[in-house]
Order: sequence, then structure tokens, then C-alpha cells
Amino acid sequence: MRQTLPLTLALLLLGAAAHAQESGRPQPQSFRIEWARLPPTMRPGVEGYVYNDSSWRVTNVRLRAQVTDGSGRVVRESVASVWGNVGARGRAFFKLSPLADGESYELSVVSFDLISQEGP
Repeated sequence: MRQTLPLTLALLLLGAAAHAQESGRPQPQSFRIEWARLPPTMRPGVEGYVYNDSSWRVTNVRLRAQVTDGSGRVVRESVASVWGNVGARGRAFFKLSPLADGESYELSVVSFDLISQEGP
């Protein structure tokens, strides 16, 4: 009995790992981000979309927004929230503070919460 317990536990862990891989749980790399400065004729700011390339509906998506100067040096950093849920293979809107001339954003997804897996 004692010899089969470690084997049983190992098989259970392998099965759970295989199930997690099959379920395609999203990782931060499962998201694409596009953004653009608003035209000067509009209120200053930056708008964009987060694209969810996974099969999971997610919520509470948080972005790391690093502002870089013309030389690529990070001059400030913040965390921004994406509004609402992002459906599987869907997108969601976000808005950020305006940038000064010569500045740019480097954006990445740092966290999110799973809601449910969606069908094909």
C-alpha cells in the first residue's frame, strides 16, 4: 500500500498538469496590445485594445504601462485597468494618460482573472 501511494500521487499530478495544458489557460503572452495617440483635434490621451487570443473569458485585466523617452529609457511607470470582461478571442478597450513629445508606451499584461472557458 505504501509503495502505491507515491505512484498514485505522481499519476494524479501528471493528469492535472496535462488537463491544465489541454485547457489552454491563458498566460500574459496570450494577449496582444495595440494603442494609438488621439489626434490633436480630440481630447489628449492614448486609446487602445487588448486582444485575448486564448479560449478563456477573462476579467480584471491589468496593464503595466512604462513610458519611455526618445532614448528608450523608462521615465515613469503605472498600472492601468482594462474595462470590462475580455471574451475568448475578443478584445477590450482601454484609455491611458497623454504622452509628451518624444515619449512612447511599452505595455504588457501583468495580471487577469479567469471567468470561464468558452467553446470554439
